[in-house]
Amino acid sequence: MRQSVLIVDDEELIRRSVRIALEGAGYSVALAASGTEALRQLQDDPPDCVVIDLRLGDADGLDVLRTARARQPHLKAIVITAHGDVDSAVQALRLGAFDFIKKPFDLDEVLAAVANALHADVLERQVAHYSGRSDEWVFASDVMRATLQHVEKVAVQPVPVVLVLGETGTGKELAARAIHQRSPRARGPFIERGAFSDAREQKRGLVELADGGTLFLDEVGDLPAAAQAKLLKFVETLEFRRVGGTKLLSVDCRVVAATHRRLDESATFRRDLYYRLAGVTITMPPLRDRGDDVLLLARHFLARDARRYHKTLTGFTPDAEALLRAHRWPGNVRELKAAISAAVVMAEDGAIGIDALAPVQRAMLSTVTELPASADGIMTIEQLQLAYVARVLALCGGNKVLAAQRLDISRQTLARWIADPPDAS
Repeated sequence: MRQSVLIVDDEELIRRSVRIALEGAGYSVALAASGTEALRQLQDDPPDCVVIDLRLGDADGLDVLRTARARQPHLKAIVITAHGDVDSAVQALRLGAFDFIKKPFDLDEVLAAVANALHADVLERQVAHYSGRSDEWVFASDVMRATLQHVEKVAVQPVPVVLVLGETGTGKELAARAIHQRSPRARGPFIERGAFSDAREQKRGLVELADGGTLFLDEVGDLPAAAQAKLLKFVETLEFRRVGGTKLLSVDCRVVAATHRRLDESATFRRDLYYRLAGVTITMPPLRDRGDDVLLLARHFLARDARRYHKTLTGFTPDAEALLRAHRWPGNVRELKAAISAAVVMAEDGAIGIDALAPVQRAMLSTVTELPASADGIMTIEQLQLAYVARVLALCGGNKVLAAQRLDISRQTLARWIADPPDAS
């Protein structure tokens, strides 16, 4: 998706010329001829960057900037100032403007300023992700709070090896990055196994590059026997040899290993390696154990994707929220994020109903007809009931009267089931 820029200027010639230049550079461009129009567009269709003249016909550009930054704290703003108006430029920078351009200006200045602002925006988002402050850390549950407190405690201690356990999609990599960023090694590198397309041909391997930082080994439970033997020797001595080399080298790094497998029950994983890795263990809770975190996350992803796809969505209908709470989410946060993204793409403006969550309904319905493969897959009678009710309601096109008739229950009973679903935990 192209990055978007809003141009706010009351001079038509300036708006038109800047628009042509930015569109020629590949940006998506919107125009506002007044402060009022700018604030409306910033509210309805937030851009990635705004270029704003501080002298507008109906408003003070600084007031518009102040309001825009209050609504979107991370919005990159570039202000256009009159020649010699240094005070306004300084005030704009204090309000959070990224840069300023003085009149008269040439279009190359605007292009360079916008490119720099948007590049900085991308870098800031990457830093937020790498530091563990990405949007997956949305929670209110006690179990998640306790888990992240555990992460904080481990991070500040000089623990050489940490094992992060958890089902697929629970945020094991995020936890590893958080351990790194909150540790004294935060200024060092965070190296992830598989970060290079062909690491085996690197003259300096991944282990060596992690010196002074953190080496993250994802899915160690899938390592073949030969690799397990090498890993055991490395975590015990922090010594290694380069591929094809004979010289013994040492490295100073913390090892964070992660897996979704039960290594203590695995017949193919070395017991001595397991005991060496599992000295300090952090377990990421599955989404089904986090209570109403599923709704917090769903609303968060909905707001994010609604902005991305330029839709006006107000939330979820009660029956959709009931479905979200009742589903066990075997793919955890990753599955939820994908489901909400798909629902936003398909939904019309307004509230998202269960019809937009058809894949979730099908997943829940499959649990009604299939016996659980393990104790983790057991659903309560209430959850099975809600899965079936949600599917019937979808088959009836969301018509609650018809669904109640087909289920041979009263509309009041159906409404009560939808409004007060069983606890997903």
